[in-house]
Amino acid sequence: MVMFWGKDSATYVIKRPYSNDQMILGGFLQHGDWTPDTLKEQSDDILNRTTKMFPKILSDNIHGPNIEDLEVLRVVAGLRPGRTGGVRIEKQNFQNKILVHNYGASGYGYQSGYAMGQEAAKLALATPKL
Repeated sequence: MVMFWGKDSATYVIKRPYSNDQMILGGFLQHGDWTPDTLKEQSDDILNRTTKMFPKILSDNIHGPNIEDLEVLRVVAGLRPGRTGGVRIEKQNFQNKILVHNYGASGYGYQSGYAMGQEAAKLALATPKL
């Protein structure tokens, strides 16, 4: 995994194991953006940033050395509004029930989602029933 934190973006390259050299390229930090839509200009920006940060993406590409030569399998976007103050993973008593919060990862949800889920599960499993 290669990552660079910028003012408005978290640029990352994640090699998918057992995937025939597929990679996940991303990211954005977009406070207040709740749209799940993908936008071409954002996808183009991610491709430009990731290939500059990690030029082997292009130099090792069997289809050619240009961004246009990359085989893009799909473009996706998660909910990425972020949270001021970072992620929230905590439990709360709510209407006589236990509520476990797990959100706010912003543009790094894919990278941190597994560990965040483990922490939330620990909280849920350690919580006595009301």
